[in-house]
Amino acid sequence: MSQLLYGSIDFSKLLELAKSGNKAFSKGKNGKIYMNLNVWINDEADQFGNNASLQTTFKDSAKEDKIYFGNLKISERKEAEQLQENSNEIPDENDLPF
Repeated sequence: MSQLLYGSIDFSKLLELAKSGNKAFSKGKNGKIYMNLNVWINDEADQFGNNASLQTTFKDSAKEDKIYFGNLKISERKEAEQLQENSNEIPDENDLPF
C-alpha cells in the first residue's frame, strides 16, 4: 500500500549550499541543476511527529558534508476516519422517507 508523505524543506539552506559549490549539486548537459539526496524513513516518529528526513549526499561524502534540509510526516487518510466516526449517523433503511 502506498503512503503519502508531506512536509517542508529549507529552501534557503539549499540555495546557500548550491551557491557555495556543495558537491551534492551538479549541472546537467541540459543546463539544469540537480541535487543528490537521501530520504531517511524512520521506524518511529521523532519528537515532532516527523517520519522521514531529507539529506544532501554525493559519492564519497563525509558525514559533515551530509546536511539535513527537510522533514516529512505520513499523511493520514481523514476521509476513512470521518466515515467511521459518523457511521452511527447513517439512517437505517426503515428510517428513509421513501
